[in-house]
Amino acid sequence: MRIQTVSPLLLPREAAQVFVACASEEDLELPEGTLLWETPEQAAATCPEGKLWVVAVPPGGAVRNGESWQLQRSLPVSAVRNRSPYRPPITVPAAGGVVVRSAEAPEVLLIHRRGHWDLPKGKCDPGESPEACARREVSEELGISPEALRLRKPLGRTIHAYPLDGHYAVKPTWWFLMETTATTFTPQAAEDIREVCWFPLEEACRRVRYPTLQALLQHLAELAGSGLL
Repeated sequence: MRIQTVSPLLLPREAAQVFVACASEEDLELPEGTLLWETPEQAAATCPEGKLWVVAVPPGGAVRNGESWQLQRSLPVSAVRNRSPYRPPITVPAAGGVVVRSAEAPEVLLIHRRGHWDLPKGKCDPGESPEACARREVSEELGISPEALRLRKPLGRTIHAYPLDGHYAVKPTWWFLMETTATTFTPQAAEDIREVCWFPLEEACRRVRYPTLQALLQHLAELAGSGLL
C-alpha cells in the first residue's frame, strides 16, 4: 500500500488543522480560495516563486479541492506558524497504531509519555512503508515482538507541526487498526514511556489531549458505533 492511498485525513472538530500554503512574504494575509497542501513537497510543486508557510486553519475552514485543499475564508498573518523567524517547512513522515481488543466493547491501548497519555507511533525510516513503520514503532514502544501484532486495516492519517532544528516539521502520521496477542508490555524507557494501559474507547477519547489523536479516536468510535471495527 502506497502512502498516498491511505485515507481519510482526520480533521479535529474543535481545533485548528495545519496545512501548507504558498505566498509571498508581503501577502501573508491569506484570502478566501487560497490553495492549501498537506505536505511541503506538494505545495512546492505549485510554488515556483514565494515561500511555503505552515498555516493553522480553524475547523471547517478548508475543503478538499482535488489533490489540494481550499481555504473557505480569509486568515490573518497570525495563522501562520513558521514566521518570525522564517523556518522552512520539512516533511517528517510517521506511522502508528491503535491497538484494540474486545470487539463488543472496544478497549484501546494507550502509553503514558512525558506526562500525557498518547498512542504508540514514531518517525518512518528512509524508504520504510507506513505499515512497516507502524509495526516497528508500536512493537518497540510497547516492548513486544512485531509478530505479536496484527494490522487489520488503515484508519487514516493526521497532520501536526512543530519547530525542529531551524525548520518547521510538518508531520503526517498514518494510522492502522491493530490487534495483539501480547498480554504483558515493557514500556520503552528510551522514549520516556512510563506506562502502558488498556482503556475503554470512550475513556481513551477523554484521556488523550492532542487534537489530532482526539480526531483519530472519534473516528474509531464512529466505526465502532457502525459495527465496522
